[in-house]
Amino acid sequence: MAYVYQVGFDIRPDQMSELQIGASLERVLGYLRTLLPSQPGHMNSRAFHSLDMPEHTHIIFQSTWQSWSDLEAHRDSSLAENKVLSEFKPHVALEDLATHIYEEVD
Repeated sequence: MAYVYQVGFDIRPDQMSELQIGASLERVLGYLRTLLPSQPGHMNSRAFHSLDMPEHTHIIFQSTWQSWSDLEAHRDSSLAENKVLSEFKPHVALEDLATHIYEEVD
């Protein structure tokens, strides 16, 4: 059974340059994609941004874990997405940062 740890937040249209290669947010997401595979139970990581909301762009970063204990260890680690995004403080406001945890449905 897989478990997903998902972090999401919104950015304004004028902040979209933060998603360009080399921008602050892109570097942080790249950092996570590089380091998370070394964590026990990590299966994959993906990042998305919305295309259908002209007033803002919603960013999602999710990591998938093999077991509940793997996800709990990740959530408590310094590599948890919400902690990394808050620590590195990209040039986007993260006050609306939301974290959700999902269990795969059989």
